[in-house]
Amino acid sequence: MASGKCFTDLPDEMLLEIFSNLDIEDLAMSVQHVNLHWKDVSQDESLWKNQTFSPRYKMSDEEIAKHLMNMPALRAFIFSRGTKTKVIIDTMCKYCRDIRHIEFKWSHRLSNSRLQDILKNHPHIENLNIPVPKESDQLDFAGMIGQFQNLTTLSFTDQYVHTVANGVLKAIAEGCPSLLHLDLGNTTFQDQDVRYLLERKGQLLLSFSVRCYISTLAHRLLTECSNLEYLFYENYNEDLPSTYIQFLSKLSKLHNLTISYFKQGQTNIQNIFKKQSLSRLIKLNICFCDGFDDAALTGILTNCPQLQFLIFRGNDLSDAGFKHIGTCNNLEHLDIASCASLTDKSMEYVGAGCPNLKHLDIGNCSGFTNKSIEYVCTGCQKLKYLDIQQCPEMTDEVLENIFRSKELQVLNLMWNLNLLGINFHMIPSHLVCLTELHVEGCFSIDDKCLDKLQEEMPHLKIIGSHADNEEPDVDLADATFFISQLL
Repeated sequence: MASGKCFTDLPDEMLLEIFSNLDIEDLAMSVQHVNLHWKDVSQDESLWKNQTFSPRYKMSDEEIAKHLMNMPALRAFIFSRGTKTKVIIDTMCKYCRDIRHIEFKWSHRLSNSRLQDILKNHPHIENLNIPVPKESDQLDFAGMIGQFQNLTTLSFTDQYVHTVANGVLKAIAEGCPSLLHLDLGNTTFQDQDVRYLLERKGQLLLSFSVRCYISTLAHRLLTECSNLEYLFYENYNEDLPSTYIQFLSKLSKLHNLTISYFKQGQTNIQNIFKKQSLSRLIKLNICFCDGFDDAALTGILTNCPQLQFLIFRGNDLSDAGFKHIGTCNNLEHLDIASCASLTDKSMEYVGAGCPNLKHLDIGNCSGFTNKSIEYVCTGCQKLKYLDIQQCPEMTDEVLENIFRSKELQVLNLMWNLNLLGINFHMIPSHLVCLTELHVEGCFSIDDKCLDKLQEEMPHLKIIGSHADNEEPDVDLADATFFISQLL
């Protein structure tokens, strides 16, 4: 003070360190308006390279535009639902000099002229999540997408399109020289277009997601994409021969695999994993595949020792399939919701073999009792997330076992009608890390009990109580758009 210096005179290095702790709105709307020095420092690229502007749903187009005007160094922008793309894209193209990542929502309509503006002003886009336009505009749209030389990640939003013209994926395959990650969304593309893309780009792709019908030939081409590390594959080809699923074993570099909707006679799933052909897998999700049985689960557990995430849903499993769960001792995430045939024995195997488990979802598993939770919470001391919703055999005594999980953060008790809340008064002293409690549908729990718990743990978010007055996450612009599609 004696030397005439003040806080605004701090050197750039110290200001950068301070500003790095601010959120994106503070950077845009507060500190840069203090003086010219702070404005220059607040626009340093090091502060913005990992920042994403995702406007709140209630933020108006005018407010969004005002924010963008103050974000010249912004790299990533995710559109709000219902946002008018013309106003926002014009502002973004004028004021934001280095956008690399743009995501549109399903409700947006993006004209080719707007896409042309993005291409002209932001040719270095690397990541694009975008809706497919109406059929008459699709080929021009694809041609422009192909001109993004630095595009590495392309995803199509879930906006419903009746018909996708043949040649859309061909134009993209013949352009986009840097493309590594492609998600086709829920859009149905022409099969010959998919085949052309896989032939042209298959050896370059690191990740691929498909949720539409692809032919047997396209399936074979997919299994030749030898550098794939991530594959999301929903099967809608009922004529796919039973021997073809095993060709996925050739994708030996896979770290993350999701397969679903393979029908009876198509699911010799254990053949995919034989001889540790997919031994690099870290995440595996198998949902609603007919014929997925204990032999398949045993094959997975014994051949994929590095697994950390396992999801099995809607599959026919018995307790015997979990005997080898201990071979995956790095397992952190297990989701077996809706596996009704399992009993407490399977959770005995989990409790004994998975000491690093942090996330467990056994919702809607009617065969589990309080004993299951005793096994799990005794052996899995690192548990942070537990979902036991709609397990009809669970009673109030289950809380005594859950209290063993001292690190638990999220507990889902939804639709357990036998819970009275008798032990809820012990939650503050035993589950001190708990931040979220779901009690929707637990009609026997007294509201006074929940009020007392909320009073003692004001930081705890209790979802489903009468005091849970959080407004629904609904945007009127989205509703207007949806209604317009029905008229």
